[in-house]
Amino acid sequence: MTDLLHVAALVGATLLVARAAIFGPLQRLYPPLFRCCQCTGWWVGALAGGSAVVPLGHGRLVDAGLVGAATSFLALLADALLLQLLGNPDEEEKTT
Repeated sequence: MTDLLHVAALVGATLLVARAAIFGPLQRLYPPLFRCCQCTGWWVGALAGGSAVVPLGHGRLVDAGLVGAATSFLALLADALLLQLLGNPDEEEKTT
């Protein structure tokens, strides 16, 4: 259960950084990184794996790569699913 919570927290943190309005200044700072859930997800996961927040037991460098890759994939999947279900809020801003 703890592993599922860690995964959900990493994906949630990624979606917050890449999509939430509160992180708008950060997103405008470097859009290719901070507006992309896959890119942001890799860094969020790499930081979590490398800092042993989510230890896999393979060493910090390998853990950073594995957790980063998993978070990147899952955040991209979650973002695509939410965009499909809820629509893209960026497109709604442009039409109004």
